[in-house]
Amino acid sequence: MNLSKCVAGVEPRGNVYYLRWRVPAQFRAVETRTEINQSLKTCDLEEARALALLKKKAFQKLWKARLLRKDRGLSVEAFEAAVSLLDDLQLPYVPIQGLLAGPLEDLVARIEKLAAVPVDSPAIPAALGVCDVPHIKILDMPKVMEERAQHKLKGKHKDQKRQWRNRYRHAARVFAEVVSKKNVHEITEDDARRYYNHWQERVNSGSISDDQAIKRLRYLRQMIAEYHKLAGTLPSQAFNPVAGFKIEPRPKKDKSSNQGGKPALPVGWVRDLARGKLTDGIEVDERVDIGIVVAETGCRQTEIVHLPPEDIILNHPIPHLRIRYVEEGEHVRDIKNLASIRLVPLLGAALEAIRRHPTGFSRYRAKGSFSGDINKFMRDHGLFPAHPEGGKPYTFGGTRHTWEERARAAGMTNEERAFLLGHSVGKLRGRPVYGDGPELKLRALYAELVGFPTDTWQPRPNAEVRNLIEAELEALGYRVG
Repeated sequence: MNLSKCVAGVEPRGNVYYLRWRVPAQFRAVETRTEINQSLKTCDLEEARALALLKKKAFQKLWKARLLRKDRGLSVEAFEAAVSLLDDLQLPYVPIQGLLAGPLEDLVARIEKLAAVPVDSPAIPAALGVCDVPHIKILDMPKVMEERAQHKLKGKHKDQKRQWRNRYRHAARVFAEVVSKKNVHEITEDDARRYYNHWQERVNSGSISDDQAIKRLRYLRQMIAEYHKLAGTLPSQAFNPVAGFKIEPRPKKDKSSNQGGKPALPVGWVRDLARGKLTDGIEVDERVDIGIVVAETGCRQTEIVHLPPEDIILNHPIPHLRIRYVEEGEHVRDIKNLASIRLVPLLGAALEAIRRHPTGFSRYRAKGSFSGDINKFMRDHGLFPAHPEGGKPYTFGGTRHTWEERARAAGMTNEERAFLLGHSVGKLRGRPVYGDGPELKLRALYAELVGFPTDTWQPRPNAEVRNLIEAELEALGYRVG
């Protein structure tokens, strides 16, 4: 073959340019021709070069789809490669059920567009909505979830990504152990029932909370739903076998108890921690200071551990922390929900602890080791109080529950506590909530109601603070004189 006149796959023949291109070796298993010879139907060299490039890409796309179908069968890659061929035809993938239910002229238009498509092209079954669904094992779905959720993971730091990934890995692994390692599209309602029974029995035995079990069902349901999206299943045809199963909560013997959750640590224990009495004589590090901030603000551990330096505001009349999403930069972080976005005033022991770490806690930031470390520290030094007979052992996470008990004892309403803790007030009320909640000065006054005194700071009497709260509410226009 003489390619002396052929430059970059473009060859002049008379006044017309042709595409002349050797079939790449990796695609010869799915292309009988060794060379492509096609008229580009133009006399303009620049236009011919552009058209040649487009045709090469189209051929490579077709060959890749054929190769994947040949080598990978019913894989995700083969399915997606076949569907991607529809881009060149300007057609979306619609399953056959949707095409048959739609206007006849739309189906005819699709068929007409296939007139110039090779009969063995994967584009034909894709255009007619009869692609075989991809076969994905349930144990492979967590990886698929991650690949398809990059936009959701963008604002999460390393440890948050690990936690997000593990929720699906755990659900898939348990399903494989309890039920089967089958393909996602083969999961039946009976399979879902067996998976549900496993978690319901765990709830009934008291080994996990109903909230934990609900999440395990949700993660399996989400993986099946994502599979249907990937496979192009019509919403009316997307049967999710997990959807009908609901975890029944274990009856609580004491409706006021925190059964299933972390037990609140005694108020006196938290006071001794904040004032340094608990750890007197023990060499402490930033673990303890994080613990003091968590216990004295009521924040979630992750909200304090992962604080970026720029969200620690000490040069302000009311020193405070900003709890917020950080989507870019060195200290990206996600937070639990929109209700968690708030300013957290620093008073007393919490302020003193943060001043010792004005740029945050680099030892634990973007890692998942703090909870285990602080609990180990407390256990190794015998600092946790003995738990009530028959009750759960204490963990440091119980300080958040203690803070709410302190706030309740100080006379705060349920909504006031929710605003300060970063809970969803809308969920609490059962309806949408409008407005931004208490201003920083108000938050600081509410926090003063529960703050423990230190050697350098003394909270004012509660009655005085309550009067200041009322005066501030009136100044903000929330009270009518």
